[in-house]
Amino acid sequence: MIGTRKSRATQFTPCLILLLALLPAGLAAQENNLVVTLVGTGGPELTPDRSGIATLIDLNGIQASLQYLLFDAGRSALENIYAARTAPQNVTTIFLTHLHNDHIEGLPSLWITPWFLLGRTAPLRVWGPPGTRNMIAGMRQMYAHDLEQRSNLNFKRSDLDIEVHEITEGIVYTNGAVQVMAIPVEHADGNPAFAYRVQAAGHTVFLTGDATLTSGLLAAAKGADVIISNVAAGTVALENSGSIQPVLAKLMRPEQAAELFTATAPRLAIFSHIVKKGLPGKAGDAEILRRTRRAGYRGPLRMGEDGMVISIGAKIRVRSAPSRQGLPDFDGPGSVFPVERK
Repeated sequence: MIGTRKSRATQFTPCLILLLALLPAGLAAQENNLVVTLVGTGGPELTPDRSGIATLIDLNGIQASLQYLLFDAGRSALENIYAARTAPQNVTTIFLTHLHNDHIEGLPSLWITPWFLLGRTAPLRVWGPPGTRNMIAGMRQMYAHDLEQRSNLNFKRSDLDIEVHEITEGIVYTNGAVQVMAIPVEHADGNPAFAYRVQAAGHTVFLTGDATLTSGLLAAAKGADVIISNVAAGTVALENSGSIQPVLAKLMRPEQAAELFTATAPRLAIFSHIVKKGLPGKAGDAEILRRTRRAGYRGPLRMGEDGMVISIGAKIRVRSAPSRQGLPDFDGPGSVFPVERK
């Protein structure tokens, strides 16, 4: 059950509930699909099958003026965006759930490499919690040599400008039929931290970010077509020992996820930012799913995998990552992928 400890994220404000109710009715009239790619589904742990957390929402079929929204940029974000057959230079609108290193490690390469390799001229735009501006300033300082020495007549230093928006609770981004809402969550040593509710074309995706379950998060997730939830679990011995309690206390346990999914009844629930202490591989995945089912959730549920694609329309379709076989070299300005609708 939800903990009783009061915090800034425990109560979902009436103002924010009203904002949810007032989202434009016109969004529901559109039939275009919302496409989500799980760019990376891992936590801080090093595992052979999961990269750092990053989630890409493709809006190309909804609104030509805006293609992609990226939520978090963990390690290998650039490589995995490329592997998903998405042009990295087109991914310039980024939302950070919080500033833990495993959520921002991929940001420098996504910022620098498409600039000098692929000729990106559009500046990155980054939304994140208080502290994001200082983090970006530090990143620019770390890469000062690139800024000074790599810029030239073709690759202008001004194209590496970054537009930073430090956010608070509420609607933080609108663009035509697209809205992004930030919801404060509880993540202990990761605070301030946010979940995000994305609404476009009559469909809603809710990303918990790194968070434990609170009544505020639960209320904000209601009505979502797809909920992408973090999850953390360990072996019985590890959980009983208390040694991993600091980790488990700030993330979503399988039993809490079951409560969240049961109360909100999404069309699909899916796990990402998967932390498994002593539960490696597919057997560990299966154990997390078993615990979620044993706690009472009976609805559609999937374990996220790197590169997994979720298409949200009248039906929800899920497919595994495309094969890397035949992936073209992406080696210079003007490089583009063949048009491939998901």
